Amino acid sequence: MPAIVTRKFKIYNAEHFKEAFSEATPDYLYLFIGRLQEWPNSDTPPAITESTTAVDYDPWRDMLAAKKIATNDMSFAVERINWTTGTVYDEYSNFENMDAHLGKKFYVLTATNNVYKCIFNNRGATSTVEPTGTSTSIITTSDGYRWKFMYSISAAEALDFLTPFYLPVKTLTADDSSAQWAVQQAAVNGAIHVIDVTANGTGYTQRSGTIAGITNSSVITLDTGASTVDDYYTGATVFISSGLGASQIREITDYVGDTKVLTVNTAFTITPNTSSTYHISPLVTISGDGTGATAYANVTSGQIKKINMVGIGSDYSKASVVITAPQGSGATATPYISPRGGHGSDPVDELCAHNLTLSVRLSGTEGNNLPSNNDFRVIGLLKNPLLSNSLTSATDTAYDQTTKLAVINMTGVLDQDEMITGALSGATARVVLFANNTSTNTTGDLKVVGINGTFQNEKITGNTSGYFGNVTSVTSGELEPYEGQILYLENRPVSVRTFDQIEDIKLTLQY
Repeated sequence: MPAIVTRKFKIYNAEHFKEAFSEATPDYLYLFIGRLQEWPNSDTPPAITESTTAVDYDPWRDMLAAKKIATNDMSFAVERINWTTGTVYDEYSNFENMDAHLGKKFYVLTATNNVYKCIFNNRGATSTVEPTGTSTSIITTSDGYRWKFMYSISAAEALDFLTPFYLPVKTLTADDSSAQWAVQQAAVNGAIHVIDVTANGTGYTQRSGTIAGITNSSVITLDTGASTVDDYYTGATVFISSGLGASQIREITDYVGDTKVLTVNTAFTITPNTSSTYHISPLVTISGDGTGATAYANVTSGQIKKINMVGIGSDYSKASVVITAPQGSGATATPYISPRGGHGSDPVDELCAHNLTLSVRLSGTEGNNLPSNNDFRVIGLLKNPLLSNSLTSATDTAYDQTTKLAVINMTGVLDQDEMITGALSGATARVVLFANNTSTNTTGDLKVVGINGTFQNEKITGNTSGYFGNVTSVTSGELEPYEGQILYLENRPVSVRTFDQIEDIKLTLQY
C-alpha cells in the first residue's frame, strides 16, 4: 500500500539520536582515530565495504584512541547555501510536496552568518540585494525579494558546526534574549504572507488618487479624475494607502459616476479624510479555514502583476484565492500558508534539518591518551564501549587504545609505524611510539597497534630499524576490543599530529 516516511520522522530520528546521550540513563558516544599505515594506493583513502571484517574488527585492531562526544558537541544541520548575487532563489510554498523542496534554494546564509528564508522571489527574478536585519517582520529588499530572518549563527557555533557544506540549525526552547527568540515568539500560525500570481489575466484597471470628500464612514467622494460611469468601480476594492485611516481595505458596493461617490460594504474603522490617498483595484477574495487575511492587487498594462497583503490573517491550514473585477478577467493566484506555528517558529522543522553535525576537538594528547608526533587515517563513532579491566561502561573523557609493551634493554629507538616481531610468539604489531623511562632510551613503554598474535615476555625486534629489546609485561588498551557498536567509519587522507596540535573534527550524519 502507498506510504511515506515524512520529514518529521527523519528529524525525529536525528533528534532521538542526539537525546540518547543526555537522558537519565544515557548512551555514550566516542570519536575514535586509527590507522597509522598508508593506504594501499599511495595515500588515497579507499571505499569502505560494510563487511564484518571491515566494520567490526579492523577498526579495533588499528584504533589509537577515543574521545567522548557530549550533546553540546552536536547540532542539527542543513545543506549550506550561501547568498550569492544573481541567483534565483526558490520561495517557500505550502510544502504540499515536502520532498520537492529538499535540495532547493529556499533559504540562505549571509556574509554576517544570518539565516533567512525566501518568502517571495519576485516571480522568479534574480536576487541582487543581500538581506540584512533581524526584524520579526518580513524583510523586503529593493530587488523585490521578501525574506524571513530565522536566526544568527554565533562565532562559537560557526567554529564548531559551520562547514563548507553544512550549516547549523537550532530551535530555541527558552528565552535567551536573542533576535531568534523574538522571531519564534512573534510567529503567527497559519498566516498568509504571500499570494503568488499564477496568471496575469487581461483588461483590468486600477485607480489611485486623493479622497475629495467624506460623507460618512461608509461613503466617500473620489477626485475629479475618477470615472464618470456608474458602477465602474462596483465590485472592486478600495485600499486607503496613506493618511488618516491608512491600511484599511473595503469592497466597493456602489459607485455613482456623476458625483464620483462610492459606498463600501463595511464602514471604515477609522474614517479617512481629504488628505488620505486611495488605491482601487480588482477584488481579491481569500477563502479558507482561517481568518483575517486580506489583500489588494497591482495592475500594470491591464494585467495583475502582484498582490499585496494587507492582513496576513492566522490559523489557515487551507486557503484559495479568487480575483474578480468590474473590468478584466483571467487572473489566478495561489496563497502560500506559513508552516504550522508560523514562519520562524521552528527552524529545525522549517528548514528540514534532519542531519546532525558532530564537532569534536582533539587538543594535544588529551591527558596522554592520544598519540602525538604520529598520524591517523581513520575516524569513527563508537557507541557504548566497555572498559577492558572491568567490562563496565566507559564514561571518561578520553581513552588510550594502544597496547603497551613494557620493554628493557632496548638497543635503540624503534621507528614510528615500523613492524615489530616477537622472537618466541611470532606475534607482530605496528609501533605508535616509544615512551622511554631512561636517558639512554633503553627502558620504557612501547605503544603498538595492529597486533597479530599474542606477545609474551620475549625479545622483540624492529623489522625496519633492526633495534631490539625484551618485553617484561603486556597491557592491553583501555577499551575492551569489539565491545560497543561502531556506528560510523570514514577513511581519510593522512592527518599528522603533534604534541601541541588542536584538531577540530566535524562529521555530518544524514538521516
